[in-house]
Amino acid sequence: MALSNGEKVKCYPRGKLKQNGELFIGDIVDIALDKEGIIETVRPRRTQLVRPYVSNMDGIVIVLAPIPKPDMMLVDKLIIGATENGIQPIICVNKADMEGADAVAQDVANDYKDIADILVISTQTNQGIDLLMDKIKGKFICLAGQSAVGKSSLINCILGEDKQKTGDLSKKGDRGRNTTRHIEIITLADGTQIADTCGFNKLEIPLFDPSRLSTYYTDFDEYAERCKFRCCNHYKEEACGVKDAVESGKIAKSRYERYARLFEYVENRWNKRYD
Repeated sequence: MALSNGEKVKCYPRGKLKQNGELFIGDIVDIALDKEGIIETVRPRRTQLVRPYVSNMDGIVIVLAPIPKPDMMLVDKLIIGATENGIQPIICVNKADMEGADAVAQDVANDYKDIADILVISTQTNQGIDLLMDKIKGKFICLAGQSAVGKSSLINCILGEDKQKTGDLSKKGDRGRNTTRHIEIITLADGTQIADTCGFNKLEIPLFDPSRLSTYYTDFDEYAERCKFRCCNHYKEEACGVKDAVESGKIAKSRYERYARLFEYVENRWNKRYD
């Protein structure tokens, strides 16, 4: 579905676009109109994220909640994608009215206070909703996060109507049921556009040289200047300014430990890329 002069037009991709499947939600496209629209070309993207497959967005709102248990590694991966595209992320701790929300908010603040705007919200009481709306006003943003954290409920709260179907938790392991089966861009009266994405509990990051990983951790930059070795990966090296900052509490230990696990994973994939 595409917008042409403000009207929705059902479209199909032409030729190589159809074969390659290289269309993202938010793409600006050139179409030919007949009985239906034919997408002929995709214009260059300002930004893009892969899983969720959204382009040309101004920001990403990462939603967490006390239940299901927050997956901070997923948050790290989403922030890597945002950092690569120069997108400033916003982290929303939803379900502030629920027991355990304060503890989640504190953990998020400890790990991401120097990286993202952090809001504590509730779609039940409207806590923090106005502040979130101020931050995204007039922008195109996408919501991302685990299933059942309340992304669809957040959209319903913003719209003041039950437009999006909401779900609950699976009985097995407090994991969310995915209720968003497609991605839709919702346009508000003030021009703000919101893309609700399918909830997911795992996210793969692209294959890249592990030496690049630390460049996505901008909160490491200040301390990396104190590393003995210029090409320090902040992993197994000695005299590492980043590891010193972890020991002194300037960088959250939990965040660094996830970085180390992710570095090992990225390095292993990179070393096996020709296998």
